[in-house]
Amino acid sequence: MKKLLLLICSVFLFSIFTPNVNASTEFTDVHSSYNFYDEVMYLYDRGIISGYGTGEFKPNAVVTRDAAAAMIGRALKLDGTQRNTTFSDVGASNYASGYIDSAVKQGIISGYADGTYRPKEPVTRGQMAIFLARAFKLSNEANVYFSDVSPSITAYSSIKKILAFGITTGYADNTFRPNKQLTRGDFSAFLARALNDSFKVKPPTSIGKLAVHFLDVDQGDSSLLITPTGKTILIDGGKITAGEKVVSYLKAAGVTSIDYLVATHPDADHIGGLITVLNQIPVKNVIDSGKSHTSQTYMEYLTLIDQKNIPFHIAKTGEFLNVDSAIKVQVLNSGEGATDNNEASVVLKVTHGSKSFLFTGDAGVATEAEMVSSFDVNADVLKVSHHGSETGSSQAFLNEVTPAWAVLSFGEGNSYGHPDSVVVNRLTAMGATVIPTTNGDIAFESNGSSIQLIKGVPGTEPQPNPNTGKIDITNLDLDKEIVTLKNIDTKDISMDGWTLISVDGNQQYNFPSDFVLKKGATVTVMTGRNAYESRPTHLLWTTAYIWDNNGDAARLVDPQGTIIDELAR
Repeated sequence: MKKLLLLICSVFLFSIFTPNVNASTEFTDVHSSYNFYDEVMYLYDRGIISGYGTGEFKPNAVVTRDAAAAMIGRALKLDGTQRNTTFSDVGASNYASGYIDSAVKQGIISGYADGTYRPKEPVTRGQMAIFLARAFKLSNEANVYFSDVSPSITAYSSIKKILAFGITTGYADNTFRPNKQLTRGDFSAFLARALNDSFKVKPPTSIGKLAVHFLDVDQGDSSLLITPTGKTILIDGGKITAGEKVVSYLKAAGVTSIDYLVATHPDADHIGGLITVLNQIPVKNVIDSGKSHTSQTYMEYLTLIDQKNIPFHIAKTGEFLNVDSAIKVQVLNSGEGATDNNEASVVLKVTHGSKSFLFTGDAGVATEAEMVSSFDVNADVLKVSHHGSETGSSQAFLNEVTPAWAVLSFGEGNSYGHPDSVVVNRLTAMGATVIPTTNGDIAFESNGSSIQLIKGVPGTEPQPNPNTGKIDITNLDLDKEIVTLKNIDTKDISMDGWTLISVDGNQQYNFPSDFVLKKGATVTVMTGRNAYESRPTHLLWTTAYIWDNNGDAARLVDPQGTIIDELAR
């Protein structure tokens, strides 16, 4: 009998002190088929995690801030003795109070400005990245960029660090989802990977190189991008006569198909050459501005897309194009609500590591102002809008872009006077290296941290003659306090930098930088008590009285200081 009792006791003691590593027994809701079964059991065996009194682990429940602190604290063997903390909502009664206090002192976690810790608040993926990067003192950063992670968010650097350490890889759609709430199972997996190399996921591959080409298509636009993984983007194709040149260039670059063909807007000098491309090279997707046109060129372009059953997508301002996880391609403008073809231009910002390229189509100053107010337009390489016309590239816009290189795509001796000298002067004055397609094709290569010009000849030749525009002062009414101007030029004129002067009153009006006086249009500049603004026909100077009723003259001066017209009364 004594031997039997001793045997029973030994079995009982063995069952108490031998860890049970079978999750189906310890946790009724975690089985061997669960994705993170091994990671959960690894942490359980080491006393880093525990379940609920019901025998469950609840892997799909959100992980709270106190639970995260406790798990990290146990993993790092911090002092978890329950005690009061500096936070008003974490007292000694909170099971994680000791770990919270220790983790705060270690600089791993922090509270909120109102003096709270909010222990039951869910932890997001972005917060998880911060906690783990600090806890394990991570320093290396992966050169991988997600469409939903910008340098402005707090977790930006931490996310890149946990990627480099093999804790996560993000999602297949090139997102990280930093604001998504984290589950207990996910957090367990990430923590296990930080602790044990055998659980790590393969860090993202090298960022690779991005090639960006600007083709010499005479008076038109065409750009080719070859991404680090070999994806291809063709932005515009020049005039119809440039089609064969574009196709030949693509073939010489080893392009056998186009992943994304982008038609910035329906003008013939942008989409004409795309007809030849569509006929000769397979195209997988078309991105369009959504701005319709009645031209034969545009109709033929649409017909080919329909005949070949190519997926057709209208760009949406703010969206990201899922081209390659190594780059970000964001739409900064599209044809939504635009009445003018140029203002409907699809504008793309392509970011590769810390470097970026900005493709502006023919966007004008009004569109530029909208983009500046909504997006970060800073870029290393700028494809200058509208072939260097003064309808775009306002000083205010260029001040935000601050390009190191500026690409001008235009035809030598063109009848439009492109590029306008005022645009070239702005670019050179701010230190940008200006590279025209009239000197031949242009190509850049980016490794994510630097950009090299590998083809192209800098220089602004042929320099256009100064030609800021022809505007007449058609009326000056001293009593009504109005001045009427008319654009008698053959082109739209940006009024950025222009001034209207009351000669006798010695008063000066600076036209808004985003105002464009359309070809053949008139605008009335108003002053006095009844003055108001109603663009594009009326501009408000001031509600004060400016003009001398005993006699005055209105003087119109261009950005170079040249008097364009003067009218006396």
